[in-house]
Parts: sequence; structure tokens; C-alpha cells
Amino acid sequence: MRTTVKTLMAIALLLIHGATFAQDGRQGWLVDTMYRSGKINSVLAVVAVLIAGLATWMFVMDRKLRRMEREQQQRN
Repeated sequence: MRTTVKTLMAIALLLIHGATFAQDGRQGWLVDTMYRSGKINSVLAVVAVLIAGLATWMFVMDRKLRRMEREQQQRN
């Protein structure tokens, strides 16, 4: 089992390494559309808000779960 996992990880790392050299230096559609029109700042702001919202939700849920676990332990 461990040999299989190690082999798959090695293959994945080799493929990732090869993909980094596949770029030809041309600017892609992202640079053409988002950077030049200034919309990339809006995209980054939305992504930042979503990540902050998810982090806040996870923090609140963790606190609720801890409280529920403590109450469960006190009952037993």
C-alpha cells in the first residue's frame, strides 16, 4: 500500500514539474482581459471576501462544536 502511494506521488510530482515548463511566454487571455481592463482587482476582492467569510464561518462552527462537546461531556 505504501509503495503504491509513494509511486503515485512520484508520478504526480513529475507531471507537475513537466507542466511548469510547458508555457511558451505568450500572454494568455487572463492578462488580456482582466489585467488590462482593471477587473482583476474586483476579482481578487471577491475572492478575498469569500475566503474571509469561509474562515469566519469555520471559526464560529468550531466554537459551537467545542461548546456542544463540553456540554456532552458534562452530561456523562
